[in-house]
Amino acid sequence: MCHQAFSNDILDAVSLVSTIQTFQALKRDAELRLKDFTQPLAIKIGFCLLFVLFGCKKDVQQVLPNERIVAIQAPREPEKDAQTLLNEAGQSLQAGDIDSASKAIRTALAIEPDNHQLRFTLAIVLGQEHRYPEAVMMLDELAEAVPETRLPALGQTAEWLVVQGDWAQAEARYKTVLEEIPDVAMAHRQLSQLLVRQGRQLEAAKHLHSLCQQGNIEEVELRTLLCLESPFAADAARAELEPIGPLGKARSAIGNGNWEDAATILLSEKTLAPVEAALLGRIHAEQSDFAKLEVWANSLSKSDSETADGWFARAVLASHQGDHRLAVKHLCETVLKDPTDERAFAKLAKSLQHLGATAEARQATERAKWLARTRTIGNQMAASSERNLNTLAELAELLEQLHRPLESLSWQAVRIAYGRSILPKEEQQSQLVEINSRRLQLIASTQPAATEQFILCGVDPDAIAPPKVSSE
Repeated sequence: MCHQAFSNDILDAVSLVSTIQTFQALKRDAELRLKDFTQPLAIKIGFCLLFVLFGCKKDVQQVLPNERIVAIQAPREPEKDAQTLLNEAGQSLQAGDIDSASKAIRTALAIEPDNHQLRFTLAIVLGQEHRYPEAVMMLDELAEAVPETRLPALGQTAEWLVVQGDWAQAEARYKTVLEEIPDVAMAHRQLSQLLVRQGRQLEAAKHLHSLCQQGNIEEVELRTLLCLESPFAADAARAELEPIGPLGKARSAIGNGNWEDAATILLSEKTLAPVEAALLGRIHAEQSDFAKLEVWANSLSKSDSETADGWFARAVLASHQGDHRLAVKHLCETVLKDPTDERAFAKLAKSLQHLGATAEARQATERAKWLARTRTIGNQMAASSERNLNTLAELAELLEQLHRPLESLSWQAVRIAYGRSILPKEEQQSQLVEINSRRLQLIASTQPAATEQFILCGVDPDAIAPPKVSSE
């Protein structure tokens, strides 16, 4: 194994140092024992020792006992210490010169084989060389031996495990870091990215909201929060957000409007996880394939379909069967899990209208329109690098109306960044200070931004009455 190869490299380096020391001791002993011999002979013995120990045949000349050698040596460069070599390795890594970094860090380890920082850096080099199993093993061993390296090692190895395809192990490591230090932005960022790639946007939203609270969220992450059902097509095409796994690939197909392709991806699997089966039900519902939807509903336990997708699918089936009261209950469950689902709000409005709840239906219709507009804006921004300041202001206002103030503030900050050439520097700074002040106030508030009553448009699903039957 390459990890063993690294260990051998260290042993070889240590052995070389030991050999040099042995040679020096032998040479001193030889000089004492041969003090009665002529100087040329002592020189000859010294060179022979060099030959035996180092095999430097090309540097050895046959010397007759009475010959005198004048050794002319080039001045030697001063040896570098481990810290200097570590700095050189770091600079080489930053420059992308992995070979030089590897050479420098291995040389440093030959000098200080027990230096934890050097060992950690060598693991980074191995990772850059795509030798991920060895890199992970090295940091795992280091974390066990040196507890203070445990959390950095967990975060770094999680990144490598993602590349290896061990997503579950990577997720577990990110979560361990966040359990011990909940505010580590990098762990929230990397974990949310992994979850989005897997098609688990609703789970990723928790970590993205944490980044919003910290005021440390990127534009592409903000776009993810605009639509949790599926990614925007242009965002899913980004290398760092490439879909992985059947669920991730199916949601990506949905983001492209290819519902049939999404179904094919899921049906090609031998067995489906509950979340995948729930999405398949939603696909049948979106395609109005009620025959398949009924088969799906009868084959899947209710507990296995208690996801936003599962509740949506069951709501569509209930509505098709004329049970709008049940449809409303299921749609309320849907939007509580995913408040960004404009199609769920549109269907909720229709079922509420059937039940005579016109005021609530009107709110749901308005909510669906607001959400549809945020999705349109997000899709446009994902597909183009151009930004319209008026559109960004509109998006921030819509999010305020949707009771999502932290997202609104983040988009306001994005707008200021794009408006640098227009706004005076002092005004930019003043606005950013105001945004940060409002963010801190929101974090300190114990009142949730969007209450359950607001999300449900004032609907009490347990109190929804059946439609009035006119007596004739």
